[in-house]
Amino acid sequence: MVGYGVVLAIVMIWGGLDGTSPWRFVWAAMPVLPALWVLRAVVRHLGRIDDYQRQLVLQGLSVGFGTAMITSITAGFAMIAGLTWIGTPWVIYGAGMAGWVIGQAIASRR
Repeated sequence: MVGYGVVLAIVMIWGGLDGTSPWRFVWAAMPVLPALWVLRAVVRHLGRIDDYQRQLVLQGLSVGFGTAMITSITAGFAMIAGLTWIGTPWVIYGAGMAGWVIGQAIASRR
């Protein structure tokens, strides 16, 4: 996560994402690389934990995935109807992450 934050800060400061250079697309993709390490860490974590903890994590991930999908469908149809959402990918990402946290919290209370 620290690597992601550092790369994100570098991209936001020097990436020129609002410019016209074709390199802006390469800069925009750079934060994905450390984010892939987060995915790797989650997969490794799932391999190390016991069955009960794995079930809790997977239930949380399922709720987060479902939340992100419903949010993306809602945003897609709203856009087809002519509504423009500023920052739509971030709304979908945030909804998915919030769904993951809430879903795991609810699963762990049972």
